[in-house]
Amino acid sequence: MFLGFLGTEALAIIAIIFPFQMLMLMMAAGAIGGGVTSSVGRAVGSKDIKRAEASCFHSILVAFGMALIFTIIFLLYSENIFKFMGATEIILVGAINYAKVFFAFSIFFWLTHILASIIRGLGNTYIPSKAIVIGSLCQIILSYVFTFGIHGSFKYGILGPAISIVICHIIMMAYLFYYLIFKQSILKVKFHKFSNLIFIDIMKVGGLGLLNSITIALTVGVMTGYIGNFGPNALAGYGIGARLELILTPIIFGIGAALTASVSINFGSKQFARARKIAFTGGIVCFLIIGFIGLFINLFPQFLYQNFSSNPDVIKYCLKYILIVTPFYCLFGFGQAIYFSSQGTGKMIKPILVGILRFSCVVLFGYLAVSRNLSIDYVLYSVSFGLIITGVGMFLCLLGKEWKGL
Repeated sequence: MFLGFLGTEALAIIAIIFPFQMLMLMMAAGAIGGGVTSSVGRAVGSKDIKRAEASCFHSILVAFGMALIFTIIFLLYSENIFKFMGATEIILVGAINYAKVFFAFSIFFWLTHILASIIRGLGNTYIPSKAIVIGSLCQIILSYVFTFGIHGSFKYGILGPAISIVICHIIMMAYLFYYLIFKQSILKVKFHKFSNLIFIDIMKVGGLGLLNSITIALTVGVMTGYIGNFGPNALAGYGIGARLELILTPIIFGIGAALTASVSINFGSKQFARARKIAFTGGIVCFLIIGFIGLFINLFPQFLYQNFSSNPDVIKYCLKYILIVTPFYCLFGFGQAIYFSSQGTGKMIKPILVGILRFSCVVLFGYLAVSRNLSIDYVLYSVSFGLIITGVGMFLCLLGKEWKGL
């Protein structure tokens, strides 16, 4: 929210960066993280501690590999990527500089979320939640400090939030490592011989989850490109609205991570009916919580935009997003909860197909709106339609035979 005080250009820069921040978060905490929790949880549920230890070791290897990929891509190709999204001049330069800081240290980000996923797989959701909540609160404080400085020192402007994210993830990573090595007694963190079976067990959930994360991030990225056709104020306004999803993500993930752990342990012990009941209950909880927040912002939009901008043109576009999209946030919350629950089953084909369908429909309808010179409202209608697909599609997945252990 502090970046709103830096002007419209800062908001536009974050709108460009946001899809890729969200992509890495969804991959580390949701996709690969879900695969890790599922693998460790099923091993613990079946009392196979050696397999759980092997999953722990392989998970850390995956974290290093994924971090390296992100670092290389964004240090070498960020300019080309952001130009493709429509960034020019000062917005392009700002986005490149932000990306270099944020992604150069992505290993800390990845290790934090993979370690948290391992601990959840052990049945402990409190420690990861504690680390993330405290880290998030520290990030708010440090973002202000590094954005505006203290008595003229530590003032980095648009780079402030990126610096604060890196510092907070280093602290969270150290805390989770300490807990995993010294405070829990279920498994030991140690080297293991590389096993294709363990790697596949993680990636059959996490790998497919990567595809889902990519489709979600591409949806936001492509929509950002479409919105860019309506000018920088539209881009900034859309960026404020779309950031509401980022604000809601920790809530959904907090519930979803617990669902992945609970479902995986119950699947490991063959309690399939109980696992489905847990998933549905979690879905309803997310439906109500996220739906309430969406409805509240829809009725009182000033609580969102007043923290980011006072530019009337930016606010106009932000209001369009809020009025058209937020009524369907309840379905987004329900769908994401069922997606996280599905990770615990180890069977992800149908949930991934729902994500691909959402991406295809949103991109197609958005393209038709832009190519036919329709108003920005029609582009936003396609976003709402995508949320409907997510909710309904994931509900249908919950009725499938996979939830009966078949």
